[in-house]
Amino acid sequence: MKTKTVLPKEQHHNFRNEVINLLKKYAGRLDASEMLALCAHLTGQMIALQDQRKLTPAEAMELVGKNIEKGNQEAVADHGLRGLAERN
Repeated sequence: MKTKTVLPKEQHHNFRNEVINLLKKYAGRLDASEMLALCAHLTGQMIALQDQRKLTPAEAMELVGKNIEKGNQEAVADHGLRGLAERN
């Protein structure tokens, strides 16, 4: 699969912000590693539910991997996530 880069739309930003707010809500109540494990588990479930005619499991894993890399780059640049790590 040739992964294409798509600029996030407003709905993408809104979804991401809601997830970040949920993580912030549980910061301090759940350990950061627990939240990471839960998000990874949910990601696995989402991969399993993909229409394999549109996205194979291997393609889904590539998509996830590329987005993990991008997310790491953004976290290093600090896009509103610093408070999560500091609370845990």
